Amino acid sequence: MIGAPDNIVLNILREMRGDLGQLKSGQQQTNERLATIEHHLAGFHGSLVRFGDDVDDLKARVDRIERRLNLADDQTPDA
Repeated sequence: MIGAPDNIVLNILREMRGDLGQLKSGQQQTNERLATIEHHLAGFHGSLVRFGDDVDDLKARVDRIERRLNLADDQTPDA
């Protein structure tokens, strides 16, 4: 009976080690998914910046066309 408490403790420690391994695996998967989301978000942000640049370019072109056709208002453009 003296060895029984040691076996119980060892069994509990083995179960804890298995649980810890599962937690590590789950955390690794979560980290990989988060990294994927971050990469997609960075790509989206880059696309948004390019879209804004394209809109700015189109606005400048429309402003230039309006000036050439004398359609531009005499008001100063909003900055």
